[in-house]
Amino acid sequence: MSGTRSVERIRQAIPLLLLFLAWTCAACAATAEDMDSSEPNPESIPAMAAGELDAAQRAADGGLERRQTLASANVSLIVADAETALEDIEQITTDLGGYVADVDVSNGRYDETEALRGSMTLRVPSDSLDDAVDQIQALATVVNNLKVNRQDVTDQYSDLDARLRNLRATEAELLALLTEVRQKPNAKVEDILAVHRSLTQIREEIETLQGRKNLLDNQIEFSTVKVELIPDSVFRPIVEGPWSASGPVRNALRALVATLQDLLTALIWALLYLTPLLLVILVPLAVLIWLVRLWIRRRRKDGT
Repeated sequence: MSGTRSVERIRQAIPLLLLFLAWTCAACAATAEDMDSSEPNPESIPAMAAGELDAAQRAADGGLERRQTLASANVSLIVADAETALEDIEQITTDLGGYVADVDVSNGRYDETEALRGSMTLRVPSDSLDDAVDQIQALATVVNNLKVNRQDVTDQYSDLDARLRNLRATEAELLALLTEVRQKPNAKVEDILAVHRSLTQIREEIETLQGRKNLLDNQIEFSTVKVELIPDSVFRPIVEGPWSASGPVRNALRALVATLQDLLTALIWALLYLTPLLLVILVPLAVLIWLVRLWIRRRRKDGT
């Protein structure tokens, strides 16, 4: 009897035990969920850190980005000898790694004298612009005018660079798509031509932007310097060369011969041109005068 009662008690306790175990598991599960929700996901930590590192890297790159500038200078100089100054400026430009793009030299009147004056357009490395301007100014007796201009084109350059990268990425995708379309067993000519047209358009845009970028690169790499050279009459010698009496004598004789030639020319014109012309005019006039005087005399006779 006692054994039977013990078995029955155990049977009655089993549901209670199972209920207790179920409640315990539910409580543990809720605690685990709370812990999971309160603590960050381990897998999300590297992603968040990577994003923050990328942002920091981009910020650092932006701060360290090299500024792109277009530099130019206009210099007006008064020099003792324009020809010598032209040669010296050309040598300075060559030594700095640049080149002379344009030269314009002419003889003109300056301070009532004939003098050589000119202008030059130079292309020098941008890093050497200040050095070039300083050396060129040293050749002048007076710096008449100096203007240096720098234009920041970083935004324009970055925009071109970004657009080129995007277009090249698009070109690569179109090339892959073209290969994929061609490899299809049931590929259609229309599909291949459509992808090819898009690829051609992208390549034309790339060439256009690349040309603009190459021009901008050249303008950034080399600065333009325009130089005007004005002769200084103060430094012109009083006597241009050794004086000789033969020069004035020849000039006087030339003037005398020219004057005699002019007089002889005038005499020839008078004899061959004016004389016949006067005869043609004076003979009819003399006849007319004689007729008038004859008529007047007859009237007087008739009146008496």
